[in-house]
Amino acid sequence: MKKLLPLLFVSILSISKLFAQCTPPANITIAGPAVTLVSGVNYTAIGCTDRVAVFTVSEVAGATDYEWQITGTSSQTRVSPTKYSIVYEGNNVNIQVTPKNATCSGNTTTLDVTVYQTPNKPNIIQTGSTLDATTTATNYKWYLGSTVVPGATSKTFIPESNGSYIVEAYNATGCSVYSNSVNYFKTAIQEDAIFSNFSFYPNPVTTQLFVNFNKNYDLSFSSLSGQETLQKSNLQGKQEIDLSSLNRGIYLMKVTSDGKTAVRKLLLK
Repeated sequence: MKKLLPLLFVSILSISKLFAQCTPPANITIAGPAVTLVSGVNYTAIGCTDRVAVFTVSEVAGATDYEWQITGTSSQTRVSPTKYSIVYEGNNVNIQVTPKNATCSGNTTTLDVTVYQTPNKPNIIQTGSTLDATTTATNYKWYLGSTVVPGATSKTFIPESNGSYIVEAYNATGCSVYSNSVNYFKTAIQEDAIFSNFSFYPNPVTTQLFVNFNKNYDLSFSSLSGQETLQKSNLQGKQEIDLSSLNRGIYLMKVTSDGKTAVRKLLLK
């Protein structure tokens, strides 16, 4: 027993020295889209569904590795020990990163991301000289190519020049989505004055649409993708059109009379 005591004392002393030599790494910081420091090592951020976000932590003295724990999304990619790329999937996301070395760990930095829904993707339809975004949104931003059009922040927009236009629609949380581009040709959108007497109701419509025009005319209904879905020919005066065979959605109603054409937007709900 007397022989074991010195060995036990040495062992305890060695372990004590080992723990005494443990120097935790310094606190890390975290950076990424919309990240805000709350206090100490706690951060918050906001995000939008289907968006990619890249988060980076600072390299700090005393750390040889960084342990990441990410919950709330299954789409996550390790870019490097200090960087991760994730895709927001509709759930709030929690990220915890702990700096480590061979003997001990530092404080864990936490990031809580509140994820908001991205609005529905808008389409753009052209009626006369006006472009119209089909999605109801809180704010809009129109682009000519990749350049923002100053002052164009409404659902409808009348361009001053030909070109390729895109609209970005925002909801109340600040999330946004872009439409596909639409080619706008000013010379191709002139509407004859004869259509000033053309009328239709209700809009939105459920099944029965009432149309009135004082000339002989043809009607055709097309989806936003350009697929023609219904035709009515040799009409005159007030007519009742049955739309019950069409799927719910937005349609372009083309009116043709005396070789001239006008287009109206129609919502079928």
